[in-house]
Amino acid sequence: MTGGRIRRTWLVAIGIVAVLIAAGVITVVAVSGGLGSNDDSTLAVPAEPRLLVVGDSYAEGIGAEDPAADNWARLAADRLAETGWQTRIDAAGGTGWVNGAGGPNTYGERLARAAQNDDFVPNVLVLQGGANDYQSSPDVVGDAVASSIEQARRQWPGIEVVVFSSSVPFGLTDRAVPLSTAIADAAASAGVPDINPVAEQWMTADTAADYTAGDGTHLTTAGYAYVADRFVADFSALFGLDR
Repeated sequence: MTGGRIRRTWLVAIGIVAVLIAAGVITVVAVSGGLGSNDDSTLAVPAEPRLLVVGDSYAEGIGAEDPAADNWARLAADRLAETGWQTRIDAAGGTGWVNGAGGPNTYGERLARAAQNDDFVPNVLVLQGGANDYQSSPDVVGDAVASSIEQARRQWPGIEVVVFSSSVPFGLTDRAVPLSTAIADAAASAGVPDINPVAEQWMTADTAADYTAGDGTHLTTAGYAYVADRFVADFSALFGLDR
């Protein structure tokens, strides 16, 4: 996501959501799905865990001082390496469940390309993102999530899949509610856990200044470090790594 046009689109949507909230039509915190919907289940840790992270510009670290080193995925991978996890990061800005950023970069298309790589066969998959689908309807996004999960299971039989919804800055979280809800519901229907920063309210007014990059869309170095910490905590709980 780039440019002032996107920010203006977000702001208009946020205004609409604010009116609905004031009228009692919706409640921001009442998001279905999220980690809470799956927090009683622990996923199986493979004997030799090989994690593939397929993410968008957040996994690239856009907005950080050193994007290659400071993105959430790299920071999380370094933490997981301490417990024997191998991680491959496949990041491409603009990726969405439906939106391909003008090219073949939907999650389904990227999964198909990843399956052609025989030198790294994952047994755990994290699909991170969703903010780039802001122009798509939640129903269409939900269908794409379900399709991508099914595709991953066909490509890598027995793989454990985790969905990681967008970690958008505080100013954009209201607009993200319908999308994060659709993503979480699709994941739950597929029996897949969803780590949901919007539902868990990772971003707040108190953290906005430190965590939001100058473009108003991506995160700062501190923001990515914070997201990595929260992700590792939730991910570890899912696999029982924190016990």
